Amino acid sequence: MRRAFFGVEGLDKNLDKGFSYGSQIMVEGDSGVGKTVLAGEFIKEGLRCGDTCIYVACDEPPSVMRQHLLNFKIGVPVYEEKNRLVFIDAYEESGSSEKYSLSDQRQLDKYFALETEVIRNFKGHSIRLVVDSLSTLFTMVDTADVLEFHRTRLKYLRRNGVLVMDIFVNGVLEPRIMTVTGHLYNFILKMNFGRGKYNGTRFMQIGKVKSQQFVSSRYMFDINPVYGILLTARMGVGE
Repeated sequence: MRRAFFGVEGLDKNLDKGFSYGSQIMVEGDSGVGKTVLAGEFIKEGLRCGDTCIYVACDEPPSVMRQHLLNFKIGVPVYEEKNRLVFIDAYEESGSSEKYSLSDQRQLDKYFALETEVIRNFKGHSIRLVVDSLSTLFTMVDTADVLEFHRTRLKYLRRNGVLVMDIFVNGVLEPRIMTVTGHLYNFILKMNFGRGKYNGTRFMQIGKVKSQQFVSSRYMFDINPVYGILLTARMGVGE
């Protein structure tokens, strides 16, 4: 079966055979570190490979991602017209001009109904789903409800072969929720700014949760206005 990749050269080299459709990717990182840039790379790669790409905008209006993709010379209007690129507006809440929109971020059941509706509309397609960011939807919901919703949702996406990238912002949710949530994903990617002598440097950790611990490899990366995310160096243990 066809495998999927991020579309980031240095990152994809570390994925061996890539992802199967139905896999879940958790992206966790500091504000402004480049999570949305990575999401754009992931969508761009999906469009190149023939996937239907669904982007859920929670933290900014969909126009921000549209412009980001246009900056990378992606023919956004054509892909939208052909239903290869679909936006769900979970930011505006009311008065959205998008075909698909969420009226209340506090209603996880309404979000799940909207997400499943859109996925059913593209049944039979290879689908990539990006939620940017899922932590925003969880901020005003009880912990027990978050975990139950999350398990149910990811099982549905897995059964339907949807390749999902869920983005989380550091410091928004309780550490317990993030720890439990991490065990639900096949792959975890953490993006952070360095501290101390690495202050301002961007780091990326690639790995999985194993035996209650996050086992990963660590890389420095930059964001290029033309080429997007570029991995620049692998860091040794303790660096």
